[in-house]
Amino acid sequence: MKLQKYKNLSSLYTREEDFSSDLANHISQLNVGDFEDAETESNVGTRKADIVATGNDGILVIENQFGKADWDHWGRLEAYARLKEANVAILIAEEFEELMIVTCNLRNEDSNIDWYLVQAQVNEHDEFLFHQIARPAIDVQTERKNVEYSEFWEPIRKKGVFAGKPVPIRDEGWIGKGIKGISLLLQLHNHACSVLLSFQGENRLKRRDAAIELFPKEEIEYELRESPKFANIVFPVMDKGKKDKEHWPVIREKLTKIGTEIYDKIKESDI
Repeated sequence: MKLQKYKNLSSLYTREEDFSSDLANHISQLNVGDFEDAETESNVGTRKADIVATGNDGILVIENQFGKADWDHWGRLEAYARLKEANVAILIAEEFEELMIVTCNLRNEDSNIDWYLVQAQVNEHDEFLFHQIARPAIDVQTERKNVEYSEFWEPIRKKGVFAGKPVPIRDEGWIGKGIKGISLLLQLHNHACSVLLSFQGENRLKRRDAAIELFPKEEIEYELRESPKFANIVFPVMDKGKKDKEHWPVIREKLTKIGTEIYDKIKESDI
């Protein structure tokens, strides 16, 4: 059996700030809640937090670093989270010592803030993997009876390409499906919805260019977005979203229709 090989973050990024920029564009991959508006190097008094984001689940504060997490970064996270009155706080690193994991778990027992330690890894194809090493136990036990599930996604999860498990309310900003190493997401914002194709790895731009040829501009509208490690295609669907409940049936229909058409084109292609 071939073991997965991983690269150091410092081999891909010159500065931790560059890593923060990529994280800010892909917060949904952390699976810690529904957060949309991310700001890097966000002012906190005379200091700056790596990332601060807001959304339906409140305020999220993130500190990230290369290598093994140290107590200096943990201390900063605690200070920034309390000063920002955060609902969720995350320390992201490549490795954590046992005492820090214990400390995070203890903090979750007596705090109104949800504390996470998240391990960031990059495989040999330059694809990111995130693992929650420590987390608030009660909030991630989706099998518990008191967990509320998204009403919006319920019909979509029952049949079709995007069928699957119920979506907890705290994660209802998107649902995803992988195909040929590409992430396809149906995204639901407060007053907008879209379909996202996200490409990772060394050949991400080449693969995105190949995908673009499947979607002529005269047939479907899209926007191109990229960062040092991701290349995305965003297909706007409607200027209606989560807060426009009276339009949910139409949103569901259009979102799944376009998402399924994109999925089928990718599936049938040679990308």
